[in-house]
Amino acid sequence: MITKYEKIGSLIFDGNEQDVVSRSFQPDTQTDLGGAIEFDDAVKHDFEDLRGVIGDDDFESIIKTGEFTPDGGFLHQYRGNDNLKLYYLKRGKTVVVFAYGEFQPTRYKLYLEGVWVVK
Repeated sequence: MITKYEKIGSLIFDGNEQDVVSRSFQPDTQTDLGGAIEFDDAVKHDFEDLRGVIGDDDFESIIKTGEFTPDGGFLHQYRGNDNLKLYYLKRGKTVVVFAYGEFQPTRYKLYLEGVWVVK
């Protein structure tokens, strides 16, 4: 069961890929995330794998409240801001969702889509 969520959708990086891979981010949220988030941790887990971690009901709730859309492909990937692929980070009971990818040739974007607390 989702006990709290923040839909954020803020752009936290926009630039060359080599400039983001060594960064860490301290997202501005009302939910305590337990410190800075390394880029590698933010894009380590495909969003679709979250279903197996938190269950169908909570996963569907995150999709609905985050307003994420499936890409319609055979891999059933979900997309966020600027139609970028979604990733997640789970710290304790907190799930943080990011959208990341190449927006234009050699231009990459990273969005903090939102934060959800699972009971």
